[in-house]
Amino acid sequence: MRSDSRRLRLALLAAASLLATPVRGEVIERIVAVVDERPLLLSEVLTRERLRDLERAASIEALIDEELMFREAARLPQASPTDAEAESACANLKQRAGTHAAGLSDSSLCRIARREATILKYAAFRFAPQVRVEDDELRQAYDTEYAGRVDAPGFAEAAPALRASLTDRRLGDRIEAWVTELRAAARIRYNP
Repeated sequence: MRSDSRRLRLALLAAASLLATPVRGEVIERIVAVVDERPLLLSEVLTRERLRDLERAASIEALIDEELMFREAARLPQASPTDAEAESACANLKQRAGTHAAGLSDSSLCRIARREATILKYAAFRFAPQVRVEDDELRQAYDTEYAGRVDAPGFAEAAPALRASLTDRRLGDRIEAWVTELRAAARIRYNP
């Protein structure tokens, strides 16, 4: 009887010592930021970092912007890409990413591409109708771009590309202002 209680005490001591021994673990995931109660995970940041060839801090900021824009864009049914648009966006992302996409699953890439397509479709729907390039601005851009060049194309030939460039620039400015508004209204918390 005495030896049984002694064995039991030794077993309990051994078990207690195992519990007290720190176990080395591997961090599998962590939250790098929280945007309006939605956690942004390190794995998401690392994926964007690889796909866009960004530094860590820039990748975190890009993911925050993407989250804010997607949340807003997803509210508008017209911003939802069709299956064909989503497939095209996925193929485009795979092509742009090239070797940076190695090791990432197709489903992960296509989910990111669908989010990007939703944001772009929303931006085109909401902001593109507001962007106008007047003829005098186009003429001024032509004069600035080709001033004094003997090999300059004619105005009519250069106008479509210049108009597209000016339109893209203005659309980009509108999107940046939109992101600034979204960030101002959001609660963003960074985790060290």
